[in-house]
Amino acid sequence: MNDLLAWFGLKRFPFDKDIKPSEVLKTEPLKEAFARFDYIKRRGGILLLTGDPGVGKTLALRTYVDALNGNLFRPLYTPLSTLSRADLLYHLNRLLGLPPRLSKSAIYSQIQKAILESKEQAGKTVVLILDEAHLLQTGPLEELRLLTNFKMDSYDPFILILAGQSDLRRVLEFAVMEPFNQRIAMRYHLPPLSLEATQEYVTHHLKLAGAPEPLLEPQALEAVHEITFGIPRKIGAAVEQALTYALFDQKRSVTAEMVLKVKNLEG
Repeated sequence: MNDLLAWFGLKRFPFDKDIKPSEVLKTEPLKEAFARFDYIKRRGGILLLTGDPGVGKTLALRTYVDALNGNLFRPLYTPLSTLSRADLLYHLNRLLGLPPRLSKSAIYSQIQKAILESKEQAGKTVVLILDEAHLLQTGPLEELRLLTNFKMDSYDPFILILAGQSDLRRVLEFAVMEPFNQRIAMRYHLPPLSLEATQEYVTHHLKLAGAPEPLLEPQALEAVHEITFGIPRKIGAAVEQALTYALFDQKRSVTAEMVLKVKNLEG
């Protein structure tokens, strides 16, 4: 695959996952997400972030965390969302770096105390991020709701962000989840990119990779949006596959026909 970089004059693969937060293209969906992150940062409480696979939820979270003031916030991230009620509490206890306790009630009290002390004594707001939250069952979700009850439900000393696929919204529609729903201070569903944003996204990543000139013809960019439905992860995969077709054909640019070959291969 290094031949691909040399052929197109690239310094790196254009859609690598380890992109720096400072290099992330601020698309309209991401701007909307960041506006809600800023709101919850000031207010505290629960934020629900949903979206289809590949739209960039985790990237949005990573960019948000990178921008947090380390003197004022303590972010804790976990994608481990398949735990039982008790196991979830034990896991959060470990994330906070707290000593083990035998009983669930002791764990619960210890977590709440640590969150309060972090806010009121150390001046750091805990930001707890649960990724892949669509895998959470109603029991663990109820445990999280109880964990957010401070000072007789009159205080939000920390931030809880639940990020997951669209199924999470359907789980929260269950009648048993109504108390949890009422506690959500902010929610946002991250949509796919528009045609214009898809074109900008591809161009941006190719420039980051050092492309000396546009590598996709305008019709090819339209075809990318058509076959990926504007989902960033799919966009990256489609463009890199189309670039390999151009390499095999000894071409310096990607045509719409090459992109459609990717669609036929996936089908």
